[in-house]
Amino acid sequence: MAITTSQLKSRRADAQKERDSFQPLLDEVFRYAIPLRKSTRNSGTGENRSDQVFDSTAPNAAVRFAGKYQQDIFPVGQKNFDLEPGPLVPPGKERERLAADLATLSTICQAFFEGDWDMAVHEMAMDLNAGTGCILMNPGSEYSELWSPISVPIDEVTLEGGANNKISGIFWDREMSFRVLQETWPDGEIGEDLKKLKPADKVVVHIDTVWEAPKGNRAAGRWRMIVWCDKQEARIFASESRTCPWLTPRYLRVPGETMGRGQAMIAMPEIKTLNTAKRLQLQAAAIAMLGIYTAVDDGVFNPDLSPLQPGIHWKVASNGGGSRGPSVQRFPDPRLDLSGMVVENMQMSVKEIMMDGALPVEGAAVKSPTEILERVKRLAIDHQGAFARQVQELTVPAVKRVIELAYNKGLIRDMPPIDQLLVKIKIKSPIALAREAQRVQRIIQWLEMVIAVTTSIGQIDGASRIAHIEKILTDAGAGLGIEPQYIVTSDERAKIDKDKQQQALLLAAASAAGAAPAAAAGA
Repeated sequence: MAITTSQLKSRRADAQKERDSFQPLLDEVFRYAIPLRKSTRNSGTGENRSDQVFDSTAPNAAVRFAGKYQQDIFPVGQKNFDLEPGPLVPPGKERERLAADLATLSTICQAFFEGDWDMAVHEMAMDLNAGTGCILMNPGSEYSELWSPISVPIDEVTLEGGANNKISGIFWDREMSFRVLQETWPDGEIGEDLKKLKPADKVVVHIDTVWEAPKGNRAAGRWRMIVWCDKQEARIFASESRTCPWLTPRYLRVPGETMGRGQAMIAMPEIKTLNTAKRLQLQAAAIAMLGIYTAVDDGVFNPDLSPLQPGIHWKVASNGGGSRGPSVQRFPDPRLDLSGMVVENMQMSVKEIMMDGALPVEGAAVKSPTEILERVKRLAIDHQGAFARQVQELTVPAVKRVIELAYNKGLIRDMPPIDQLLVKIKIKSPIALAREAQRVQRIIQWLEMVIAVTTSIGQIDGASRIAHIEKILTDAGAGLGIEPQYIVTSDERAKIDKDKQQQALLLAAASAAGAAPAAAAGA
């Protein structure tokens, strides 16, 4: 049975209750760390977003975090994944044929992750500073357009928690003109109330996506997207899909909360303290430049009438010296060196928490081996705790969504199930390859030790009795992200061995044929 708008309203209301309790945390992040990512829905365009920010360390670290996150998790212009046979597929020709078919499918899917996708990931990573990112993966509106991924501000989205700590509902409120509404859903059903609107009239459109499955048959479940608005509760547009059209990765998650928490929330005590310290430092600098002066007054000093502003004259009973001292005297200036030290320490703390590391930039001309090793270690550690969640909530669902869209467009013949047993996704992002390199390094070190020991005792071919050298090297290449076409297959190795045997036989026959005439001539 199709879900109704009244049911959506009920689910929306329940999700909004949790969102309202979470909103103050988001407001702080938008105010101090990512002010340019706050939606214009409530404030309008042209708002001054940085009037409450006195130190740019957190906003700058947020931008660098987004760039580093994208480079580590889904780098631009690089192949980030491969579809490969799972562990249940036995080795041999069948596995190699399946690997070749999946390699072709991977190439087709990879074509989706260019252009708009790169922009959407970076904007989503900015929101991930607040703990949760959102990308809507719509089918292409034009025939030549593969798809249309867009980053949606988390400030406009409400999430509903589902089974197993997963997301079961995404509710997006988007304000648009009536003209844009018609262009976005040209096949939508526009009622009489909406038709009365002028093209420039604004309307808030509800884009709700929920998971529904028949009782006892979860495999038949579908994601349903319903577009409606308060002016027309009847559906404007509806669609369904096997895969969720939304990506909602969460960086860290507090038990019991649906939305995630990000690095900016963790660093918020330091960010607010730094912002206050920088504001006081600027005030102290202004006071040091213009000064505060005391002026003799017969009354008693009143701090309520003595504002902390440069160029102000405070009325005091006496300035000292003589009977009452000079009529006007400059107040001692504040210590800028102490406030500067506090600000510098806070800036370093904020950068560290938000992963704005102190390592040299990527484009540095010369790097020592120690520096390179340190960079690789830092790469593997920075996102270690959140890496598995990013894979399961960003990369894997994105690939599954692309496979469904490619199937709907007729680019592939079938949709292989990604169950990690028969078909699996091999993650090839830099952070994954860094972890894989550590595993491969242990195996290679063991192989080198085996070869060294067997050679030292005179067993030249002894290593092959202990280690599967060919299997180790081919698996290491695959683990490090080397494309399959560069790795010799078992059939190709068998052919190479056969050609060598034939060549050896021909050489032996030629040698024997040359030896016979020589023997006859000697006789």
